[in-house]
Amino acid sequence: LVLALAFDGSRPGLDRLKAGRADLALLVLPPGEDDAAAAFESATLAYHRVVILVPPASPLVQVTLDQLAGIFGVGGRVGFTRWGELGLSGDWSGRAIVPQAAVAGAGIAAEYFRQVVLHGRDFRSNVGRYDSPVDLALRLAGESRAIALASSPPSTPGVAKIVPVATRAGGSSYLPTPENLHSGDYPLRLSLRVVFRRESAGALRPLWRFLFSDELAPLLERADVVPLPVAARQKQMLALERL
Repeated sequence: LVLALAFDGSRPGLDRLKAGRADLALLVLPPGEDDAAAAFESATLAYHRVVILVPPASPLVQVTLDQLAGIFGVGGRVGFTRWGELGLSGDWSGRAIVPQAAVAGAGIAAEYFRQVVLHGRDFRSNVGRYDSPVDLALRLAGESRAIALASSPPSTPGVAKIVPVATRAGGSSYLPTPENLHSGDYPLRLSLRVVFRRESAGALRPLWRFLFSDELAPLLERADVVPLPVAARQKQMLALERL
């Protein structure tokens, strides 16, 4: 199987498929544009996610999308500046919330969050911008009162706590596990999809066997995306084999 790689972006990749100049593409399309690839076969390979992080000592046990919008965005219905406004008590109640997000260009998590949760509004002026996982870990260390958006938690154990996210007040909250991402229970996710021409299915079978294999899963994690759960990968492979 001869491969020619072109790291040009999702929309150029989709254009190549439509023009017949490509047989398969790995695409990340914005919410609402799923129909753009409707003419092709498609399968979810992995998920980008936005993880909400706080220091390990934080008593925050969950957060809603509206609360996140009030913490990070300008011009929303409600703004939150103190931890007590989110129901925290004791020493945390009167402390200022210190929001953090990655600098522009450091992955897609912050921009995806801005589009989906803030509905295109800008980040507030008090949102700090970190430029690396090491920088993020430092901002969450010690007596930090930070809350951060990230694509994954820092690799150093004990640096941060992942906060479950609820779609609405009073609703169930979920952690960004592979199972919750795949079921759609965790709301801050964006699919990485394999999109291909149906007439090329037979020739591509060896490739997608690799793409959905246990061998590739750790490589996807290194690329900061979350592979499907094992059972879901196996089910997806069986569906593809029937084409």
